[in-house]
Amino acid sequence: MICTKDTEIAFAGVNLVLKSTPSAIASTSLTSWLPEIQPAPSWIPLGISEGVTKIMPVLPEAVLYPHLMQSICQRITENTLVEWEKKPYELMGVEVDDQALHIIQVAISTTQPLPSTLGRAIHAQCFQWLAIADTALAAKLHQQDSLPITLAMRYSSSQKLHLRISLLQKELLAPLLWGLSTNLGGEITLAGIPCRLGKCIDILPASSFEKLARIPAQTVIKLQFLSPTSFKQGRVIQPFPLPELVFGSLLRRWNIFAPAELHFSPVEWNALISAFELKTYALKMAGGAEIGAEGWVKYRFLDPEQARMATILAHFADFAGVGRKTAMGMGQVITNN
Repeated sequence: MICTKDTEIAFAGVNLVLKSTPSAIASTSLTSWLPEIQPAPSWIPLGISEGVTKIMPVLPEAVLYPHLMQSICQRITENTLVEWEKKPYELMGVEVDDQALHIIQVAISTTQPLPSTLGRAIHAQCFQWLAIADTALAAKLHQQDSLPITLAMRYSSSQKLHLRISLLQKELLAPLLWGLSTNLGGEITLAGIPCRLGKCIDILPASSFEKLARIPAQTVIKLQFLSPTSFKQGRVIQPFPLPELVFGSLLRRWNIFAPAELHFSPVEWNALISAFELKTYALKMAGGAEIGAEGWVKYRFLDPEQARMATILAHFADFAGVGRKTAMGMGQVITNN
């Protein structure tokens, strides 16, 4: 199924909150806990936080989650004792995720040194995961000029990294996780190197366009550029993150993916760069090296309305990235305010 902005998607995902319990005779394995749901859910563990275990039942399409929720509620009335990985748990609650903006993180390791040029390989891998759930959806996204997916690679050593996948549409979480679940704890090949995925994922705090639109305005905004960032300026590539390029890029992406009632009108940005510390780096890709800037920039907005818009867009950048080739690892930023 291909979802559009007019398709009503109630849920992006569902989490079961589990508490370890003494051995229970009546516990049922999660893998057989919902026999009426077809296709059977893939169960994805989230990273344990503060001693709480959370498991996601994942389906290939987000439109299937309302029926899944009905079945979960019915099962809870019958039995809250379940088994996961041969350990008994008590089901303490259900969390419903209805947000549009997500960041997924999964560990990748290998016995060989990883190159710093994995962007294109990981980009292709993400489309393979989407295609497992919906080949038409993957093909449609592949043809889009502005993708609702951004990628970031955070290296902890030459043989370990954390892959961060940001999604700008809630309906993409289900098919991506459905495909990803087929490789969790197993091997994939990136740029010819055998790699192993972690057994669980982390989902960073999700957000929505509506939440971002309510963030109080700031006149000074500091952006940290974590990976090489560049922009198309006319017929040339500009590595310096000028305010009109940064916030113009973000405004265009916001208007593509945000609800119509939250769209911004075109604006002639009038901002000052009050401080910066930047270096240019070359990111090797299949077509040659891409030059971009890393570091930080402080932007000052004198107009209150532009300050409001820029504040919203800066926080949107945490999910969307900035500039060119964000779906291959470029243009990753965080807001430091």
